[in-house]
Formats: sequence, structure tokens, C-alpha cells
Amino acid sequence: MSPDLFNFYDSIDSLLARISCSLRDSNSETKEISNDSLLELESLFGQALLGRALNLVYNKTPIKLYRTTNGTGQLFEVHGSKLDVVYQIYPGVNFCTCESFRYWVLQQQHQPTCKHVLATQLALPLGRLTEITIKDKAYVELKADLIRARFRSLQPSNASAGEGSSKH
Repeated sequence: MSPDLFNFYDSIDSLLARISCSLRDSNSETKEISNDSLLELESLFGQALLGRALNLVYNKTPIKLYRTTNGTGQLFEVHGSKLDVVYQIYPGVNFCTCESFRYWVLQQQHQPTCKHVLATQLALPLGRLTEITIKDKAYVELKADLIRARFRSLQPSNASAGEGSSKH
């Protein structure tokens, strides 16, 4: 990874940390990102990506944060554009299984992330998510299900054997 790319991601992390601090220190009941911070976010992510991420944050279907009782295990669930599609995002990990991430981030290297990852990074400091406490065993099972689903999605479909494809 080039030094310029490291600096770019450091800028993103720094801005998100500043936004989190300012929202945490805010005395207001309703948490809102300042206009200056919105302009900075737009300069880093572009208006379209930022707008799509904010739509997810303020969507009727809340972003869920599953957290173990001791707080060490965390996993976000974000609904995709199609409501039957849900993406699991680990905090602090810039990765999503959506098509946009695969194409625009990994292949084209045109965007630093996708709307699902950015939405999770904004939802937490804005308090726009549903937190669900789960037992450690349930968290391990969630992770195992996620890994199994990813492996299944990598397998070539076997239509000649009569297997149907399933949505993940």
C-alpha cells in the first residue's frame, strides 16, 4: 500500500474519531454531525456514497449492533438495498461482501469503502442503531455462520446436480 493511501485512511480515521468525540461531548439529545464535518466527509467519500450511507443510518430499518456481554465481540448487521439482504460488518474492519465493495473498492480502487461500512462508522456515534447483547456462545455461532455463508458463496453453483442457489 502506498504512503499516500496510508495518509488517506489516516485522514478518514482521524475525521471519524473527531466526529465521535464531538458527538459524545455534545449536550444535545439529538446528535447531529456538524456542517464542517459533513463537508469533510463529503470531500473524502463523495456526495453519492455519503448520501447513501446516511440514508442507511436514518432508514426505518435500524442498523443492529450485536455485542457480547463483556463487549469484546461485536458485529453490525446492515440491510442492503434489497430488504432481504443483510450484510455483517465487523467494527474496525473495512470489508463488506456487497457488490459495490467488491467492484468499487477492491477491483477499481475508486472508493475507500462502501455505504454499509461507512453507515456503521456513522451510526455508532450518532446513536442510530439498535444494540443487542448476546452471549459469547451466540456470538461464536454468528461468526461461524458468517464464515460458512462466505465459503458457500465462493463455491461454484452446481446447477447440473439439481442444487438450487441460495441467497446470502
